[in-house]
Amino acid sequence: MDSSAACLSESIIFKGLDARDIDSLVPLFSRRTVVPGEILAQAGHGTQFFFLLEEGALLVAMEEGRAVVLNRPGDFAGLSMVSHNGTNTATITVLEKGAVWVVSCLKILDLTGHDTQMAAIIMEGWQQFCKEKAPFCSNLAETGVI
Repeated sequence: MDSSAACLSESIIFKGLDARDIDSLVPLFSRRTVVPGEILAQAGHGTQFFFLLEEGALLVAMEEGRAVVLNRPGDFAGLSMVSHNGTNTATITVLEKGAVWVVSCLKILDLTGHDTQMAAIIMEGWQQFCKEKAPFCSNLAETGVI
């Protein structure tokens, strides 16, 4: 299994998918090395990418003084945690040197916007991830992602 597939498989968001589904997602992601202080996304700017953490740590600073540190392989800075209606609602800053897997937000939103088993599994994983890491992001209806 290559490292992108391994990272997807470790993520609570994607771990419910079978190997074939994981393999179909791999081409959507590209690996990027990141360094402390680097800004991956800026609040108020158009949303282009979401980020799956392989190693290191990211700070997701949101509105109203809310923040989350992502520091486990498979943590995901995306969806309602960082974006609303195509605009970043959070600034994502690299805290520790590492690597992320970058994916187009449009590709993820398209994937999760269909009535498929894969979409349901990903969104269920997203809800679980939010409950664990950022409970204030777990209600998708309130955050505008549905």
